[in-house]
Amino acid sequence: MLERLTLSELALVERAEVEFGPGLNVISGETGAGKSLLIESMSLLVGERAPADVVREGARAAWVEGEFRLAGDSARRVAELLSEWGLEFDGETLIVRREVQAQGRSRATVNQSPVTQAALSRLGDVLADLHGQHEHQSLLRPNAALETLDRLSGLSEARARYAEALAALREAGSDLERLEQSLLTLADRRGWMAEALREIDAANLREGEEETLRRETARLAHTDRLRELVSQALQRLSETPGAALEGLHSAAHAVEGAAALDPSLAEIGPMLDEARLAAGEAARSLAEYASCLESDPEVLETLEARRELIGRLTRKHRKSVPELLRWRDELESELGAGENAEQSLERAREQREQALARCLAAGRSLSRSRQAGAKKWSDVLSGQLGPLGMKRARLEFAVRSRTGEEALLPHGLDEVELQFAPNPGEPPRPLQRIVSGGELSRVMLALKVTLEARDRVDVLIFDEVDSGVGGAVAQAVGERLRQLAQHRQIVCVTHLPMIAALAQQHFRVSKQVEGGRTRVRVEPLEPAARIDELARMLAGDRVTDTTRRQARELLAPPARQGSR
Repeated sequence: MLERLTLSELALVERAEVEFGPGLNVISGETGAGKSLLIESMSLLVGERAPADVVREGARAAWVEGEFRLAGDSARRVAELLSEWGLEFDGETLIVRREVQAQGRSRATVNQSPVTQAALSRLGDVLADLHGQHEHQSLLRPNAALETLDRLSGLSEARARYAEALAALREAGSDLERLEQSLLTLADRRGWMAEALREIDAANLREGEEETLRRETARLAHTDRLRELVSQALQRLSETPGAALEGLHSAAHAVEGAAALDPSLAEIGPMLDEARLAAGEAARSLAEYASCLESDPEVLETLEARRELIGRLTRKHRKSVPELLRWRDELESELGAGENAEQSLERAREQREQALARCLAAGRSLSRSRQAGAKKWSDVLSGQLGPLGMKRARLEFAVRSRTGEEALLPHGLDEVELQFAPNPGEPPRPLQRIVSGGELSRVMLALKVTLEARDRVDVLIFDEVDSGVGGAVAQAVGERLRQLAQHRQIVCVTHLPMIAALAQQHFRVSKQVEGGRTRVRVEPLEPAARIDELARMLAGDRVTDTTRRQARELLAPPARQGSR
């Protein structure tokens, strides 16, 4: 519900604040008094474009603010939107503000957080429907007729089944596309992958081989120098007079004699024995190494060629030997999977065809339900038009169903359009092309009454709904507005006293000249002032006791229940 509307520097309105109530709220006033400014301010709150000339002359900016009190489905839908945008919401109060600068730029905030005009328009679709000569009309939005027909016909479950089938089709299509792309990529890479696998297998790589090869090539490349150094070591250990082994033997004999004189030296003897044994073992190992140390250019060349082969592979593929060995297994697995590619591709194609058949079947079932619903509800809606001053007019849902996969849209196979024939013998044409603002408001009124329990918008705003009607038709319009007001908040600009008399809240818009400036005022009417306003609406400027009595009669039960 829209609880409060505040306007500042908006056209002729310097400042105004209106507190709306539940049920039916009517706005009246003389022609040209500025009633349309209230509707224009509400249109700004639901995301309409903001013309620069809406700013009051001499002001830098105009602004309008609306405070909404939400509950139930409306609160849930608003919460989902604000959560998507990362905005705070207490689940109940929503404050929407729109500011328009004199230069034409505008900005909007929701609960004091800035939002784009596009976001505000999405929010406006949840908050309110405006009906009259305004762009923000639910009947004129894309897919509005289809959504309306589906709600009237109770097709939410059928739409859910179709949406599920469409999602499955898209998933199957994505799987097929990924597989086809993978196979195309595999086909492009197959030769290269096979060659890489062949190279790795031919190289017969082994982990740790690189270090072994490095040591072996180093040994063979320096045979002469190794022989020289080993010979020197052997000479110093055992092959020359006074060599290390001979010296260690002499030292051990001397320490043995000393220990006989001083037992504290006894522990040194074993140490020298160990050193002599170690030196002897070293000498034997060096002698053995020297006996095997031979230069072999052919072996060296073979080892260097092996190292070059391994180095070329690691450089070419930018992988170490362990990485090449792991990659080799991956290549073998991927190439093996490619061998079953045709079978996998065929299975994916079959699955997509099955999903397409299920989706088309769900779409055709939904289309049949829509066709049946269109006939039923076209008759019902056309019957609602008669009491609203369009006795011979007809309102129809035109359902155009398409076939084939290209017809699969998010909402089904159908395009639905509301068509209107104001006179017998004329073919129905698209509603927005031929209907006037007042007629469109009454068409929407008929539709809203029909939708009553299924409608998802809590605030309905009607402008010119009583255009060109009077008498019984005006009474019928008023009764339908009151019927809607039992479950929705209605804000209605009206010129007719029989409609105004049905309201729970009545506001009067007036225009005054003060200090050389024209100002528009909006005021709630208490009982006495309301009688005067209804009398004015009945008789114009000639308000008499008779017209006041007639006004009181309009307000009296049973013409209006719960009157103020």
